[in-house]
Amino acid sequence: MTLPPHSAEDIPITSLESLKEERLKEILNPQKAGLLIVDLQNDFLAPDGKSAALWHQNVEPMRAVLPAIDRVTELFHQIGRPVIRTKTYEDPELRTEAGRDRFLWFEENEREEGVACLKGTSGAELFVPAEEGDLVIEKTKISAYVDTQLAGIIATEGIGTLFVTGLKTQRCVARTVQDLYDNEPNLHVVVLEDCVASDDEALHKATMDEIRRFYPPVLTSNILAQAWVSPEDVR
Repeated sequence: MTLPPHSAEDIPITSLESLKEERLKEILNPQKAGLLIVDLQNDFLAPDGKSAALWHQNVEPMRAVLPAIDRVTELFHQIGRPVIRTKTYEDPELRTEAGRDRFLWFEENEREEGVACLKGTSGAELFVPAEEGDLVIEKTKISAYVDTQLAGIIATEGIGTLFVTGLKTQRCVARTVQDLYDNEPNLHVVVLEDCVASDDEALHKATMDEIRRFYPPVLTSNILAQAWVSPEDVR
């Protein structure tokens, strides 16, 4: 079958910016939104946690994003969409055999002092407590997607866009984003850049540059709040 020739006027042209705007409306649809809050735990954030008290890391950049995460969390609570919090356990006793070998070299086999968020310790508890209705998933891998209930939650809750927040940018946040992109082809994954942080500013910046390039769009909590003017407007 031979199709008739078309002139330029016959071909609808959608600009890239128009396409982005159209897709952004879908991405920001609150009825399909879910919020993932990665690893806000005492050992990373509390003054007496291992990061600050034992290893003398700079936890202030991580604590600085908590108000923005709280604001976004409240938005999700207002519209009744899922808030998913993760708790990581870095205990070598919960790792694979190869993972335990890594522990021998990198962490010098100092389980009590060299590992954050040991299961059953106060350091592993959430620094920002979960609220009623929040979903809490436990993980023993860097990614919040691998060997957790996250895939099932995405399916059962009808999540079309997962907004990612939490700690640490270059490690658990980045790995989770990568796994979501690779394994959830119909899911929009959006990092809220003012809601993720690390104790290492250089690694945080480098990771965000990569996420902007390879895993867009990257948005802010203000853009999300502006899109969701009020619960009545988005239901």
